[in-house]
Amino acid sequence: MMQEKIGRELERLGREMTLYTPQHPDGISIRACFQPMRERGTAKAAPTALGWVVQDKFTYIGPAQIRLDGGSCRLEADGIRYRMRTAQPVYAGGELTHWWAVFDRREQEVL
Repeated sequence: MMQEKIGRELERLGREMTLYTPQHPDGISIRACFQPMRERGTAKAAPTALGWVVQDKFTYIGPAQIRLDGGSCRLEADGIRYRMRTAQPVYAGGELTHWWAVFDRREQEVL
């Protein structure tokens, strides 16, 4: 029941993106909430041997039906590719309602 309610809200408030998982290696089109994380005191770029690298992180809230465990997952939204850093299933009353994850830019930019 909660899974259906959250699914409806993701359809209403989420945005279209393509998610790549071990179960969907060719990608699956979904609607999920995806927005930049707000962290105080965190630099937006860090020096590496190749130059400065953008370190933006993004919070993902997506449908329960598309599992984010068991391997590397990535997504593409608005033409930008992201890789998954961590993911957790979220339960309410013993029912899997949605997935929460943190993504960062897959293709690091050199400034």
